[in-house]
Amino acid sequence: MHPTRKAVICAALASAMGLAMPSVHAQSGEDVLKGRVSFMRDEMQGPWKVLAAFGKSGQGSLADVEKSALMIASRAKNIPQHFPTDTGRGKFPDHMTRALPAIWQEPQKFQALVQKLEQESTKLAALAKAGDKDAVVAMIGVSGSINQTTIGCGDCHRAFWGPAVKK
Repeated sequence: MHPTRKAVICAALASAMGLAMPSVHAQSGEDVLKGRVSFMRDEMQGPWKVLAAFGKSGQGSLADVEKSALMIASRAKNIPQHFPTDTGRGKFPDHMTRALPAIWQEPQKFQALVQKLEQESTKLAALAKAGDKDAVVAMIGVSGSINQTTIGCGDCHRAFWGPAVKK
């Protein structure tokens, strides 16, 4: 069997089994950083904005909260793959990434916080489905800040996200 075809078949099988396979073509560090920013902005921040609007001003519905919380929970599993070794500060200029070296120095803590995000977002979705508006707002928070919610975003940011730096 041709090596490329074999790699494609292995990747398809791994994907079907829920396993991560390294890319056949390695990405440059800058591509990884761009992909990470894009993932967090497009895949995570989008559903968060729905939650924030509900917590801050009651905009939307509990069904919207449930849907967005489930999106965050399912996408949280993908966070670690966007943080391969040596793609943080210290390896790249501070203006290019806010990822601190602690992510790779404390991988168990990083993984635990990712799992917390998944679990708490799932809990939030269940509360929304049950119609418990007060509990939903208590978890999301009323500030609209991703760092003020109890679902876990801020925990990870405080531990592993450095301040923004201008070039």
